[in-house]
Amino acid sequence: MSAGGSGAPAEGAVDANVILAIGIIGGLIGIYLSGIDPIIGPVLSCLGAVCAILWGVIAVRSVASYGLGTGVPSIGYMSLGIGVTGALAGVGIIAALNLTGLEIAGPILALIFAMIIGLIVAIVAKKIVGMKIPVMERCTAEIAGAAALAVLGFSSAIAGGYAIEGILNLVVAPGFIAVFYILTTMAIQHPFNACLGPNENQVRTLKCGASTAFLSMIITGILAIFVGGYGWFAILIVGLIGWYISFKMFVDASYEAAASVKWAGLWPKVEE
Repeated sequence: MSAGGSGAPAEGAVDANVILAIGIIGGLIGIYLSGIDPIIGPVLSCLGAVCAILWGVIAVRSVASYGLGTGVPSIGYMSLGIGVTGALAGVGIIAALNLTGLEIAGPILALIFAMIIGLIVAIVAKKIVGMKIPVMERCTAEIAGAAALAVLGFSSAIAGGYAIEGILNLVVAPGFIAVFYILTTMAIQHPFNACLGPNENQVRTLKCGASTAFLSMIITGILAIFVGGYGWFAILIVGLIGWYISFKMFVDASYEAAASVKWAGLWPKVEE
């Protein structure tokens, strides 16, 4: 169970709009480059998903700083569900309407669909349910958009591209889409949930977010084994390196922020 935030707007060393730009631009570029090469493409697609996850992490931090309490995971699962729906709808509508030659618009439509649905849900939550959160609309739309790009990024890494046919056959049919939903949800909602407290700060939360994003990349590499080729190995190695570096940075930042660190020892071998 999570504790609530401060009830005030979240501040940070990095402008939230900069992280938003990194998430959107990095996520889209990674998805678009997913098919350039069987090995490099999937890695770039996953790195795009990492950018999107960091964007989502900061959006969760912004909305949760108003004291949502257990709403931290709730808004994560809700927005990620919207993101998955938007991602599949965005790349699927091109094929459904037989818009040959406009496949390149799929990822952008996925982002737009997810953010619009997220905005509508946030308006309902604010106007009808009565959630008095000033940034509810923006943050819910952002989390849903980040989720759409992250899920589409990991899916494109498996499918070797963002065409709906490949995603349906290689990601949806074997059930990997459910794994990506869970992975991305945890990667986006966990960092602030783990770091919140009176001394929470944006940079340390981002470092935790990077570690969860690269951990999701590692799992994606393992899933990619079932597709064949050597792309899975490249994803796995880059994910492991990224996870080690980011997690070490997070641990170091936690040590620096702590008043003291003491080793409590291992649990007793027998019950006392």
